[in-house]
Amino acid sequence: MEFRDNYEHKVKGVLYFSRNLPTEEAGNLYQHYTKGCKCLSDCLYETCQCLMESGTAYEYTNKLDFEQYKLKYNNLELPSFECNTNCLCKHTICGNKLVQLGPRQNLEVKLCPNLNKGYGLYTSKLIYTGNFICEYAGEVLTDTEAKSRYKTYTKNNQPNYIFCLKERFGDKLLKTFIDPTTYGNIGRYINHSCNPNCNLIIIRENSTIPIVAIFAARNIEPNEEITFNYGEETNSESDEPIPRKPCYCDEINCKKYLPYEPDLQKN
Repeated sequence: MEFRDNYEHKVKGVLYFSRNLPTEEAGNLYQHYTKGCKCLSDCLYETCQCLMESGTAYEYTNKLDFEQYKLKYNNLELPSFECNTNCLCKHTICGNKLVQLGPRQNLEVKLCPNLNKGYGLYTSKLIYTGNFICEYAGEVLTDTEAKSRYKTYTKNNQPNYIFCLKERFGDKLLKTFIDPTTYGNIGRYINHSCNPNCNLIIIRENSTIPIVAIFAARNIEPNEEITFNYGEETNSESDEPIPRKPCYCDEINCKKYLPYEPDLQKN
């Protein structure tokens, strides 16, 4: 099985990129992996080097149908790795290759009933708890680039799709900025919800560039909108008021405003 992504954008001016695309400035910050597992049969937790080091593992009933894969466990204390191009294992015998095979089928981009939300991502087929949906792909930016683009989008009254991913390794905080505004995949249409039906899991494959993988947190029914939480509320240290965008998720626990990332607003 090879990577597949047959989707396209519904809006003009956006180029479809299935995977993350580091800018020239950000590309120098990441490294490619040179090691891989030596598995010649099924990748097993007891013998596969990738699985032994990964905080995430999948289970499946049919090796040839990756849409049946589900999360077996996700240990947030460990980084998560899939087998990579340096591994000796093959797709047909490896249960540790899922996100790299592309988004699931039967996803549809369409206007939401609440027109204030614009487009949303929906499924026409039942998605089970733990199933992989797609990744949130776009341009990978440096901190400086992200802040510059945020100011430009705000000045021009453009939508802001920049996603700030925060990972903590011991005492070190690593931030990665992903912007699908101009280059991105189907994940850019997923709206925020204060009661989302999806979780985000950070996966690494062939390099240290993090992949934001979106998994179903519960069963998602046909024609149901796919959502995730854009981030926890963060108190700004600035004395200046922060312009907030209203939330239209219509959930009982709705916080009325979308989460915001104060670091993008700092000089």
